[in-house]
Amino acid sequence: MLKQIKDEICDAIEELFLTASQTNYIAFILLIARAEKQQGLKSKCGTDYVTEYPLDIYFDETRTCYYINYLRKNYSKEGYHYQKESAIEDITTELTIYSHIWDSDYFMKSLYRFAAIIDGQGYLWDNFLPEKNIHEHFIKNVISVFKQRELKIGGILDKCYKSSIRNAFAHSRYFVDTDTRELSIRPKVGFMNYSFEEFQDIFLHAVILMNKMENYQEINHNRAAEKRTAITEPFFTPDGVKVQVYGRMVEHGDTLTPELHIVKVKEQN
Repeated sequence: MLKQIKDEICDAIEELFLTASQTNYIAFILLIARAEKQQGLKSKCGTDYVTEYPLDIYFDETRTCYYINYLRKNYSKEGYHYQKESAIEDITTELTIYSHIWDSDYFMKSLYRFAAIIDGQGYLWDNFLPEKNIHEHFIKNVISVFKQRELKIGGILDKCYKSSIRNAFAHSRYFVDTDTRELSIRPKVGFMNYSFEEFQDIFLHAVILMNKMENYQEINHNRAAEKRTAITEPFFTPDGVKVQVYGRMVEHGDTLTPELHIVKVKEQN
């Protein structure tokens, strides 16, 4: 089961990354370079639009350690099933992890940005995550975009993005029945039941998708940075500054770290 899910997701992610890079290469590089708008940097950096934004990763690190430790505990081998004596604890833990996945700014921004690139909008710089009607926005602006392009990741998101589960858990409207081996939830309207096997499949698709997305972004980021040269042709930031993205190996203490930096293009006289 685990191997099948991992293979399915890795195949979908590879297709997504290839399609995005072929659709708009500069926007793709900005995505893996963690590009953001940081108001007030123009006087120092020449532009408010920069790469290697660290805060998303920093504030996501604790959650990442939490879910990875849990996966290592229960899913280091194939064939893990919820046991009656620990099912309530494990499913509640997985509901916590599952809910955090769809509330992670870093993960959600990546999905929205990939969808925008695929949709021909280029790179989304500004704060674009919706505060209301999140479910409708995500279906319309992410999942539907991927499905219209017949990308495999659209079907995977369809399978594992269940806002009713997240909302029911957030409001303590769920029940783990160890006798019937079902997770019952009470969304705003009606009731829904998932067998333990159905919920586990949803959870594993979501957590492995998030994990592999982050891994692939890091791998692509490092490969580009290690070229130690201009990665893109010159382009203009939204504030009209002509720049290029360069790969560099930057010394931090005794460690060389691969980084992608926006560099202002010097105009020739």
